[in-house]
Amino acid sequence: MKFLITVSIGILFTLSTVHANSRTALVLGNSDYKTMPLTNPENDAEDIASKLESLGFEVMFEKNQNQIETKKLIRKFAQKLKQKGGVGLFFYAGHGLQIDGKNYLVPVDFSATAAYEVADAAIDANLITGAMEEAANPMNIILLDACRDNPFPRKTRSGSRGLARMDSASGTIIAYSTSPGDVAADGEGRNSPYTSHLLKHIDAPGLTIEQVFKRVRVGVEDSTAGKQLPWETSSLRGDFYFKTAQAQITPPTPEPLPVVAAVKSQPIPQAKPVIAPQIQPQQIQPVAVDPNARSLSVFTNPEDSSVKILNSNTAYTMGVALKPGDYRVEVSKEGYAAKKQWISIDDRDIEIQITLVPEY
Repeated sequence: MKFLITVSIGILFTLSTVHANSRTALVLGNSDYKTMPLTNPENDAEDIASKLESLGFEVMFEKNQNQIETKKLIRKFAQKLKQKGGVGLFFYAGHGLQIDGKNYLVPVDFSATAAYEVADAAIDANLITGAMEEAANPMNIILLDACRDNPFPRKTRSGSRGLARMDSASGTIIAYSTSPGDVAADGEGRNSPYTSHLLKHIDAPGLTIEQVFKRVRVGVEDSTAGKQLPWETSSLRGDFYFKTAQAQITPPTPEPLPVVAAVKSQPIPQAKPVIAPQIQPQQIQPVAVDPNARSLSVFTNPEDSSVKILNSNTAYTMGVALKPGDYRVEVSKEGYAAKKQWISIDDRDIEIQITLVPEY
């Protein structure tokens, strides 16, 4: 079975089949520190903001913010996310550190000289997770290209290298540019190694967010000779695509016309007229269509995958009309792991993208 895949940039949040058209992002990059300035965070944040806008995000972008302004931005972001719902994304590039297992993002006016001053001088990373949880939107993404160096002098055992693992609410994925306790590189080009590979893969069509991060991890690890290994923590309940798959449509090749040899024409005999019996026309009964039925379209990657509705006698075709209810859909193809999921049909037409993973 072959499907026509339309080009779209959208959000797919399966299992519960949440359709969220809104994408909101806050992007921050701090380079201009009083001590230990960095080169690339400004560039990283600027390039990520531009990329996210191309992927349908409404982006709040700022650079070189002090502590007060950063907190104001986070509050404004939380309010907007609560109003719009959908998907929220926070990206931070700059210094980051952990004290007693708690992570802090470092504003450009950071001036702590002792461990107990850090909480008062930096931004507690829990401010971000708390703001997103309060917004109560279905999905959130946190990208931390931080911990490039620790600007806090290690005079006590409280200060540790890198960032600590963070917990978050259901429906959240947190991506770190390097492993717990490690320091990430600032990079020699325009972008850090992590942001460079994130920019390369984030708009690859048809990849789930986990597949994007896997490609980023491989690229960063290879480019840093294994010195930097990105990682993620996730409580996602479904699939998210920064960019859905695009179809390559190839027009069918016309069948060649048969070669007919020339033959000598023969006179056509006169046919006797045939009198057809008179047939009384029958009335055609119109097919009743449920006014509440809605269209279901499943776009697959690979595009020639087979689609079945397991708990219905209705055969699947692209745009099949189904009554409101829950349907178990199976997508399969030889050489790939089959995928089953529940689709809820309510008062809207449903379009979903399902990507299969090759069997190894």
